[in-house]
Amino acid sequence: MAQADNVSNLVHALTTGAKPSRNSIQAVHAAFVGAVAANPPWPIRLDPEAIDLENRADHLRSLLCALSLYMTVILDDTAQNALGGLDLRQIEALLFDLTSEVSGTLRRAADALSGRGI
Repeated sequence: MAQADNVSNLVHALTTGAKPSRNSIQAVHAAFVGAVAANPPWPIRLDPEAIDLENRADHLRSLLCALSLYMTVILDDTAQNALGGLDLRQIEALLFDLTSEVSGTLRRAADALSGRGI
């Protein structure tokens, strides 16, 4: 529970501009590793159904969201310690776009496979 509290505090710190603590950074790292470990991919069968692709889309979306939070925290901490700071807006936009593109591509393929996309 302490790890969840640290991650919640970290998200609050990011929204208020406060500097993340070492404990917060370690907590978000542990949360990311936990998200990866708790969400293993399942093989897709040779003759996939739409649900297989939808499940894969959910899997990757979950992991990319966890990665985005992790990268946001690490990059924010880096920016606060870099002379002149860093402009992270493009990176944040790219992470959002990557998550949307990966998930959307798989969902469109699932729709096509089920006949919903025709």
